[in-house]
Amino acid sequence: MVSVSSFKPNANYPELCDKVTIDWDEKRGRFIKAIEDIPLGTVVCIEEGITVNVDSRCCYRCLKLLGNDGFVYCQSCEKFNEPSEIACGEFDSLGIFKLAAHLVFSYPFAEITNLVTSDEPEVPRGLSKTLSTKDVQSVYQLKPFLGIEDSFKTKIVQEAIVKIVKLLEADANWGRLEEPSRLITFTKALRIMTERCAKNAHTIYSIEQIEKKDEDVPIGTGLFPISSIFNHSCTPNVFGFFVRNTFIFVSRGVKSGEELVDSYGVTYNQHSLKQREEFLANVSGFKCHCDSCVEQKSLEDYLEKSFKDVDRSAREASSFLNISDYIDYMKPGVQDIENLISAFSQRRDAEVYSKNLFYWWKKFIQNANYRKIVYDPYLIRPYIEMVLLTWNNDVECTVDEKLSILTVAHRLLTNFYVGFHPISELIKKLFETSMNPIDENRNLETFRILKQRAEILWKRDEYI
Repeated sequence: MVSVSSFKPNANYPELCDKVTIDWDEKRGRFIKAIEDIPLGTVVCIEEGITVNVDSRCCYRCLKLLGNDGFVYCQSCEKFNEPSEIACGEFDSLGIFKLAAHLVFSYPFAEITNLVTSDEPEVPRGLSKTLSTKDVQSVYQLKPFLGIEDSFKTKIVQEAIVKIVKLLEADANWGRLEEPSRLITFTKALRIMTERCAKNAHTIYSIEQIEKKDEDVPIGTGLFPISSIFNHSCTPNVFGFFVRNTFIFVSRGVKSGEELVDSYGVTYNQHSLKQREEFLANVSGFKCHCDSCVEQKSLEDYLEKSFKDVDRSAREASSFLNISDYIDYMKPGVQDIENLISAFSQRRDAEVYSKNLFYWWKKFIQNANYRKIVYDPYLIRPYIEMVLLTWNNDVECTVDEKLSILTVAHRLLTNFYVGFHPISELIKKLFETSMNPIDENRNLETFRILKQRAEILWKRDEYI
């Protein structure tokens, strides 16, 4: 279980912090509201979800990275009782049904079989009496996507259900049911879980994948009943990230009485109105009603593309001067300036232009400021890049400037990732030793590892 020492759990909803409550109204349904001011960097939610792997290198159940020994479970999960054929990937092609089946087996057998004699679970109108990942009633209370029922009629799903039910003959609980009864019970439970997964499940990417922009194959997918209550806004006041099977939300600065809102993948500062509308309609199936969307606000002039392919432009530029000409040509604040700087910095010959790169990373931050991106996880990379350049003595700067850049990098990582970013601990060590220099060799070793990890994280050798 992932934990944060500073986290203070809510007496009624232990996955949430003590500074929030859950409220309900006709427009939003259930939502999370601050009952006092929540400072920047405060952890507001830590929820361990019900998850399954997508990447076979991760534990089927908790998503911990495994070795190459052929096991599908880590030591902590190997006794989990579920048909091994599911865990070993035989039903991976079923997508969301794999997670739904895992949910059926994650809760007590008696509670699942009660579904057969119970009415269809209803989404509560008002506050929930119980709300916990450990309680199956919390899953039933999630809003379902009823259209998924048609998928049960496909041949591949019907064959899979029959096969899984057959496998349950040897199960200590399911095996007590006659096959027709077992088939009815499992099918109904699977449908109810699938309807809720289709509407509420989260695709899980590691922090490393997000930084690398390597999102082709997620590490897993999961259901997080508490986290699902965080509504979307294109101007969010919380920041969420995954640590394996745990979803963590951190405050960006929330005032008492405000709703806590997350971004589902698009924001006002980085996506046009059209991009936001299309993404939310296609991926999440709703229209956003945050202020910027209701008022049709969009930073079109800053977000329009200057290049058809920024990566290609950076890769094929003959020198730093070509990139400088591109940047000088573009309007300050245009997002492609940041994209071009990021792409060019990944070239293997980029180190030749270290002094210029330092200037560019500063320009990256200044450019983002035009779109009101002032203190945001988006700025972590440019600050880390400037730390690398200044501590490697590639650029001339004062000791105060060097420490100032390191301090901001440390605060960004602390306030948004509360120690879980792959570079957090190294920046913390560098920061602490710079404040009280005792062992210069320790400083140099920390910096060496930091540089090595940054090169891996941001694919420094991507371009030839």
